[in-house]
Amino acid sequence: MGSPPISSRTTFDPVVHQDVRTKSQDEYFNFPAGSRFVAPSREMGLYLKKAFAHALKEYGVVSVELKFDDPKSHFMLELIQEMGFTPDTHSGTQGALWDITYKPEGISSLKSATGKAHSRSHGVGEFAWHTDGSYEAHPQRFFGLHVVHPDKQGGGIFRVLPAESLVSMLSPQAIDALLRTEFDIQVPEEFYKGQASNRGRLLDVDPKTGHFLLRFRADILPDPPTKDNPAANAAVAELKRLLNDPKTQGQRLPDDVFKENVMLLMDNARFLHMRTAIKDKKRLLRRIRFHGEPQTD
Repeated sequence: MGSPPISSRTTFDPVVHQDVRTKSQDEYFNFPAGSRFVAPSREMGLYLKKAFAHALKEYGVVSVELKFDDPKSHFMLELIQEMGFTPDTHSGTQGALWDITYKPEGISSLKSATGKAHSRSHGVGEFAWHTDGSYEAHPQRFFGLHVVHPDKQGGGIFRVLPAESLVSMLSPQAIDALLRTEFDIQVPEEFYKGQASNRGRLLDVDPKTGHFLLRFRADILPDPPTKDNPAANAAVAELKRLLNDPKTQGQRLPDDVFKENVMLLMDNARFLHMRTAIKDKKRLLRRIRFHGEPQTD
């Protein structure tokens, strides 16, 4: 994640929250005060960019209900650029905006032998806990979602899990191994940019805030994760057990947030997310991934 070596971070005390395993599938995420907004117009939405940036920096999550039509999500792209962030491309063939929807035909890929690849986000199955772009040499710190058409048949439930809550469940030995070990991470064909794999730590610490930062997607790690590091392999196994535990359900975004024409901005390293199986094949979210620091001045 481009962070300092372990030795230079020893003066920081990571912020660890108490174990907050969800006891029920129906526990909802409580948006902090000052992280939910309404943009009555495109102009007002752009005017509020510093307020959005402050909330994103402070809480790692922002929701903005758009009171104007934006079927192509142009406002989300414009806002990210106006906030001083740099949108990233999704692959060698796909640009900054990515449709998350049922697409059985796949998409163009420079890596696939057939020229086509199939993304998990284009299927209808459950997508387990992960962070976006975890296979990148430098994972995008933030991502945005524009809910164009939510699942109107009760599927596609979006859940979040704070990284610090997950780390608080890990053993000290696992935390130490994940902080110190670089893993080979495979790049899915649909996101190929010229590099088949990248190396990086799964766990890091923000030197400015002490927050734990994660990059993780189970299905693109080798098995075993390393060839000669039993402690690192055991740490990944422990992490996977926690995320597969039915008690680790995270929190569901409220229905009055995850609805049509709402835009979400999230800190991709401070939260994992997942979605349940899709029931409405017309479900459409549009995603953007971006680099940079929230500009609050």
